[in-house]
Amino acid sequence: MFNLINIGEHAGSGVPNIFHVWEDEGWEEPYIKESFDPDRTSLTLKFIKKQAIKTNRNQEKIRLYLQGHKTAKTRDIAELLGLSMARTREILAATDDVEAIGKNKARTYRLRKEK
Repeated sequence: MFNLINIGEHAGSGVPNIFHVWEDEGWEEPYIKESFDPDRTSLTLKFIKKQAIKTNRNQEKIRLYLQGHKTAKTRDIAELLGLSMARTREILAATDDVEAIGKNKARTYRLRKEK
């Protein structure tokens, strides 16, 4: 109806645009759910960066690894995660319950002891 009076876009063109914007921003992909009786289409948009989700998963992998190994070097954890040493150090620094022991090449990581 809006298209007939030249104030709307082509029908359905908005949804692909939303997907493109979310991809460009690095946000989690939108989720479309169709239900029937009554007929309904829901679009869920999350403002969560994909990188944040990956970081949380990697932090959980680190915790599980350190539970079994007690301590680990950056190289061991980087290999576990399949990431560079620099990115692994960033994730380790952001993981509150993991602490560094030692300096530079002798540095290892372990889970913080509960107080």
